Amino acid sequence: MNPINFIWAIPILFSLHELEEWNILDWYKKFYRNLPGSTEFSIHLHIIFFSITGFLLTYIAYLFHNTFLFSLIISFFSCFILFNIFQHIVWTLQLKSYSPGLISGIILLIVTVLVNIILISNGMIQIIYYALLSIFILPAINTIKIKNEMTPEIRRVHIFFIRLENLLRSKSRN
Repeated sequence: MNPINFIWAIPILFSLHELEEWNILDWYKKFYRNLPGSTEFSIHLHIIFFSITGFLLTYIAYLFHNTFLFSLIISFFSCFILFNIFQHIVWTLQLKSYSPGLISGIILLIVTVLVNIILISNGMIQIIYYALLSIFILPAINTIKIKNEMTPEIRRVHIFFIRLENLLRSKSRN
């Protein structure tokens, strides 16, 4: 089997992970005190957008396999997943409550690591690309430091999708 085909496991499992977070708003409301005005709809927009983006990035990487762009996309997506799962683990430990997305996230992390090992061992990605992980250091520190508050990075994502929801609702009224 061509190692390139293994990359599709990442967006499939990432989408399942995102779907496990479908009702995460109730969890946010229970544990965070500085929530923006997120709604079920804005959360669902976020989940669908991230899932589609995962497939689109993987498709672009697939089209440009064995190139700089392939390595950049796959390593970035993998580092993003690592950071996201790190968040779920920290939240679960800090808040002493299951963080929606933890179970699928751990499975996603294992598969992502295996796919990356396959790609690295087949010379499709150079290890240096994983230096991208450094862009997630500050958000990771914020995740650990800020208890019962939404980190600025996650807050910005929520605000973006709240604005998108408002834009869509205003367009549908016109």
